Amino acid sequence: NKNNKEINTILKNTYKHFGKLMIEFIRMYSIRLDDKTIKFDKIFEKDLLADNGIIFMTAHFGNWEVITSLLHKYKEVTAIAREQRNNGGDRFFNESRLLDNVSLISNKGSKRKMLKSLIDKKILLIASDQNAKKHGNYIDFFGKPCSIPKGAGHFYSSTQSTLLIGFCILKEDLSYYLKIKKIYLKNKSEQKQNIIVEINTIYSKMLEDIIKKYPDQYFWFHKKWDKEIYKQ
Repeated sequence: NKNNKEINTILKNTYKHFGKLMIEFIRMYSIRLDDKTIKFDKIFEKDLLADNGIIFMTAHFGNWEVITSLLHKYKEVTAIAREQRNNGGDRFFNESRLLDNVSLISNKGSKRKMLKSLIDKKILLIASDQNAKKHGNYIDFFGKPCSIPKGAGHFYSSTQSTLLIGFCILKEDLSYYLKIKKIYLKNKSEQKQNIIVEINTIYSKMLEDIIKKYPDQYFWFHKKWDKEIYKQ
């Protein structure tokens, strides 16, 4: 629980953070993002280079847009991108995201193509933090039920691909640290629904923990919960 002063401080710092990110996004692919700019634990290089598909779950946290700048150096990436309502804006964002070894699929696009990217041993990059409403699983998130998309769990159940969860943190020196964790499921159930719930529960807990450490780096502008929650 936060008092009004704490909430206003987080809100102010959130606007500052995403102001920086907008500038970074505009110039992102005209500058060189190297190992000094984006760091991660090199123990995960073995997973990124492995001869199998990878489901990489992330969120609209820190600077999620630079994750492909690192991943595409290891293998081909298929990134699921949310369609913008404005056609011009949608084209601008997609063109700004162009990178060698990276292809984009609309979140409303072909699920077969997403699945095929894993079968073809590529990385499928999914931001799973937006409200899926009736299409998702309701998982506890900061003590309130929140609908999480089922996609990552569905693809894992179908392919048994490597499952990584990672969040890109903006550091004080304006460099990035991609915090990655490899996920092993405890539930040995073959029931797809059980697998999806376990993955989404792990993901939601990890996202909640990283937000607690860096609350101003989360994209609070999304309606994360159903509207009834905001009325409480």
